[in-house]
Amino acid sequence: MEITLLLQGGLNGVMLGLNYGLIALGLSLIFGIMGIVNFAHGEMYMLGGYVAYYLVGRFRFNFLTTMIAGVAIVGLLGALIEKTLFRPLTTRPKQALTSLIAAVGLAWVLQMLAVICFGELDRNVPSAFKGIIHMGGVVITKERLAAIIIALVLVSVLTLFLMKTRIGMAIRAVAQDKEAAALQGIQVSRISSLAFGIGCALAGAAGVLMAPIFCVSPFLGGEVILKAFLVVILGGMGSIPGAMLGGLVLGFIESFGSLFFTVPTVNAITFVLIIIILIVRPQGLLGHE
Repeated sequence: MEITLLLQGGLNGVMLGLNYGLIALGLSLIFGIMGIVNFAHGEMYMLGGYVAYYLVGRFRFNFLTTMIAGVAIVGLLGALIEKTLFRPLTTRPKQALTSLIAAVGLAWVLQMLAVICFGELDRNVPSAFKGIIHMGGVVITKERLAAIIIALVLVSVLTLFLMKTRIGMAIRAVAQDKEAAALQGIQVSRISSLAFGIGCALAGAAGVLMAPIFCVSPFLGGEVILKAFLVVILGGMGSIPGAMLGGLVLGFIESFGSLFFTVPTVNAITFVLIIIILIVRPQGLLGHE
């Protein structure tokens, strides 16, 4: 096989992997703080895509404004959902089960609302970065290159926020031990809302980034959440570095697999490879036993 084709597959794998990682980062952050498996996380990605469709496609906003709006809208919605839906469930018996059922119901409701509000048809989002770039024999669109760069920036900003700021350290403290964090004066309920909002905002950001490359539909969340769970499990539940590594692994498998096989075959190969990895390392690539 030509080296240029491999490099092309590698670039596509990086783009897919970083955006899968963004979605999985949010899912992992929510699980690490609240212990909630948020099945509605894919719908946050879908809503980010619709923000891009309306602001870029209909109202001709620039991409930076659209990204900020997408992150803010989906993040605030996530914080509101945590406060009104999931927080009351934390005091109920069998909290994990009731939260899981609530998340599944929320995903269905958001999907049906999207059908009512936006219609069932796929929507194409015009590119904010037109043109292609030639790097040797490799060709990449400016849209995909921008998706790679912006995803890297978002991951870097999140990492610095969690590691260097007081709020970030409070989030990490709550993830490690809620009771100990509360004894140190950390308001766990506020941190939970913030973490849920940040997690949803990351999914919304990924939706804004990927909407011009693919398309937007009300049913987009189902496929996305499946891949996000694969990434989180592969990287290690609750591990932020693991989410990014798992995203890159999945992205490379899909990208290189598509060079040789059809989409159904690639999906089957993906599951087989992930099962083999988990048999060897059940806790995930960067998870703890």
